[in-house]
Amino acid sequence: MFRCEWSDSIVLRELIDGISDLVDTASFYADEKNLRIEASDPSVICKIEIEAKKEAFSSYEINSETNFYLDMNLMKKICRRLRAGDKVSINVENEYLEFTIHNFVERYFKIPLLEFGEPLPQVNIDASVFLRIRGSVFVDLVKDIAVIGSSLIIKADPEEITFFAEEDGVKTSVNVSKANDAIEIFKVDNECISKFNLSYILSFLKTATSVEYIDISFGNKDTPLKLEYSSDKATIRFYLAPMEI
Repeated sequence: MFRCEWSDSIVLRELIDGISDLVDTASFYADEKNLRIEASDPSVICKIEIEAKKEAFSSYEINSETNFYLDMNLMKKICRRLRAGDKVSINVENEYLEFTIHNFVERYFKIPLLEFGEPLPQVNIDASVFLRIRGSVFVDLVKDIAVIGSSLIIKADPEEITFFAEEDGVKTSVNVSKANDAIEIFKVDNECISKFNLSYILSFLKTATSVEYIDISFGNKDTPLKLEYSSDKATIRFYLAPMEI
């Protein structure tokens, strides 16, 4: 048996919304200390990892390690019904997940668990670039690039990182220098350039609308992109395979 309660319904709605844009199903692993989520799109172009300590929940009860597998498209439909002020309780038992929304009335959903698929591979990247940037600045620059392009090219040297796109003769770019006030950490070991699908990044950033900083790691053209943000109670990581330049 696993049961938890979450009082911040808007954060949960944004999190599920962003994840379900990228993946169809997700694996959940609960133990006495934390809840861990892993998910990948069918083509394994991207992978999401979430680790939430039990302190992230207003209530967290478990009598043994509990693993379950969910349809994220169904979860998205349910979580879109969440409104500010709602509280959510989740109970996993007997091959079902019970999802209850508490407010003036109680809204109850009972969802069958799916059979587990193959375990997802672990992602290890050899990154030559590490950037810690204000979350709002990164979200805005990605949205600026998306006005023009469907892919994001990132070029880095020891003094500056350039985010840009070019399609049909139209180009847009955003330059971030080492001395920029929005940067907390700027580390470039080697000059490099890489290209990534912009729609995947935009979907993931739906989960990061209010984060203070986002960590960005990447390398040369064969190295995946890693985006990560965290608090004292949770960490979210996103990996994205590169495109051909």
